[in-house]
Amino acid sequence: MNEERYKQVFFFAEKFLINLIKEKNLDEKIIEEHLKTTSKFDNLLDANKRLIESLANRQMMPSVIKFQEREEIIKKILGGYNPNEIIKKYPDSEELFKNFREKFDIKNAESKKNLWRKFAEGIISGSRFLSSFKNKEEFDKFVKTFNLNKYTKASLPMLLSREIDGFGLALSCDFLKELGYRDYPKPDVHLIKIFNELNLSKSTDPYEVYKSIVEMSEIVNKDAYSIDKIFWLISSGNFYLNNIKIGRNRDKFIESAKRNLSKNNVGGEWDGN
Repeated sequence: MNEERYKQVFFFAEKFLINLIKEKNLDEKIIEEHLKTTSKFDNLLDANKRLIESLANRQMMPSVIKFQEREEIIKKILGGYNPNEIIKKYPDSEELFKNFREKFDIKNAESKKNLWRKFAEGIISGSRFLSSFKNKEEFDKFVKTFNLNKYTKASLPMLLSREIDGFGLALSCDFLKELGYRDYPKPDVHLIKIFNELNLSKSTDPYEVYKSIVEMSEIVNKDAYSIDKIFWLISSGNFYLNNIKIGRNRDKFIESAKRNLSKNNVGGEWDGN
């Protein structure tokens, strides 16, 4: 991959985002606020809650699980999210699913593909994984052993995707990112589209896009979280910390980048469009 193209696309994206902010008469500091890490966890209970929230946000889950609405009941069922208590109380996911059925009106409960059943499977496997660590410090040390390069950084999300039912690469990255680990970008639909269209990745495969984001972060000397967030803010236009939405601009960015940063002109100047 052309290192210069990584640099040009990233710095072009920074300018593009700043230009969008100026068009809306907003303070540029709004970008800085969103590039800061706002998430953290104090113990394994916090980590497990974050894991469970990630599971509840998977694909069609939000409209079925309604985690925020039912959080207090779910928390009680799960013993305050303590992973050791969960696997002690529920020897398998079917036991947890039965408890969910008692508390909530679950339709099509006999189906193996029932989303509540899938939710339970993820919770039990995730709790088993987290229960293998004594405390937050041990988990933190475990995560940081993968920080060597793009391959080791990619192997951790892949490991999580095998250990936790329902966790693919993107959701595993989202889980780590939301815990405050800034080396794990989420290759969502927006970043996949951008990196593919601008020839920054070998393919649309999330793993390849993930590696490309990490490579870019190393080349431009920014952490992967910042790379992820800048492209996501352009794409979504959602400055959630300030409750401000400026509209989606992913396709506009791609078109502008192609004009300004063609293969023969990777050093093209920003034209403001």
